[in-house]
Amino acid sequence: MGAYSMRNQASQPSHRASMNEVAEKAGVSHQTVSRVINNSPNVSRATRQRVEQVIRELNYRPSNSARALVTRHTKTIGFIAGGVNYYGPISTMASIESVAREHGFYLSVAIIDEREYTRQAFEEIADSFLDQGVEAFLFLAPTVAMVEAAVSATINQPRVILTSTFEEQERAMEGSSSASSAVSPSTRNQLDADLVRFVGIDQVAAAHKVIDYLSELGHRDCVFFSGPEDWGDAAMRLKAWQRYSHELGWNARTLVMKSWDASEAYEEARKLISETSREQLPTVVVASNDLQAFGVSKAFHEAGVRVPEDVSVVGFDDVPGADFHVPSLTTVRPDFEALGRSAMQKLLGMLGIGEGSQTAGGVNGTEAAEGGVDEAVEPGIGSELIVRESSAAPRRK
Repeated sequence: MGAYSMRNQASQPSHRASMNEVAEKAGVSHQTVSRVINNSPNVSRATRQRVEQVIRELNYRPSNSARALVTRHTKTIGFIAGGVNYYGPISTMASIESVAREHGFYLSVAIIDEREYTRQAFEEIADSFLDQGVEAFLFLAPTVAMVEAAVSATINQPRVILTSTFEEQERAMEGSSSASSAVSPSTRNQLDADLVRFVGIDQVAAAHKVIDYLSELGHRDCVFFSGPEDWGDAAMRLKAWQRYSHELGWNARTLVMKSWDASEAYEEARKLISETSREQLPTVVVASNDLQAFGVSKAFHEAGVRVPEDVSVVGFDDVPGADFHVPSLTTVRPDFEALGRSAMQKLLGMLGIGEGSQTAGGVNGTEAAEGGVDEAVEPGIGSELIVRESSAAPRRK
């Protein structure tokens, strides 16, 4: 699980012009060339224009390592990412890379298989990034174990942790002794809250949107396929779902999945069908991601259970192709692009760059509360409910 750099690997000419060659042709010292490259104000306009013209003529490209020695900035962010086998994390990564590039930063990326995660491997990667002189860290930490590692990592650079929102973040920062987030008090005391931010999708609001929509259609009998319990987003979504459906007096049952995979949801749906009479099937199944929803739909189709005439099906993520599924899938569309953009904006703000550089930084202009945990735990990124053909009012009461 080594790190790899996302720097542009385009082919280079056989001879790469040096700073001394630029200086000689422009008739200035190499120190002046360095000042022009690093936007120093101590260069006259005429000299700057002459040096910039020579730079273009020679196609001179400054060495990042040399620039780092002068400016003490590597313009590199260490990015440790888990969960990248799935649509949401991949979409978020693309957004992060785009914002980083806009601001002249590079990502040095390490991929971790969250299913084979070990603390030792995580710390080795973090150490290798420190050896590269990265200026800050991003952690795409979908599981509780990865969140704990990201929080407790011994680093002094700013870090932004992309994970579940609200309660899981607070437990990680407070060092809860619960099984879901056991960060020791000593780690908590050593952690500088000014150097840590969390950002994630607001799973509570997303779950409420689905339940409100289904309630308006008249549904009261539901089976919920949860995601794997060690994923923070899945745990938060399940908790919100159970709490709110209970408040509304629904007959809401839960099937806990060990994975996000369609195959597991398919088998569990087949089991549900075989153990339940047609009249006792739920009027709606809500899956924790679209892959699960596809598996459920396939099981229903094979058993002659019509969607949505007999049972409605709803998913999460709005993966590419969900609108071409038969029937097209009603699903939640989290704003993964905004999630990545928010993470980078927070990190740049912590580095003193961009609009968020003067404050602790909130989402969409929200100011951080004073004191401790609240400064790091920000409001979540929103989602949109996309209504398609797989959901309808129930025909059975």
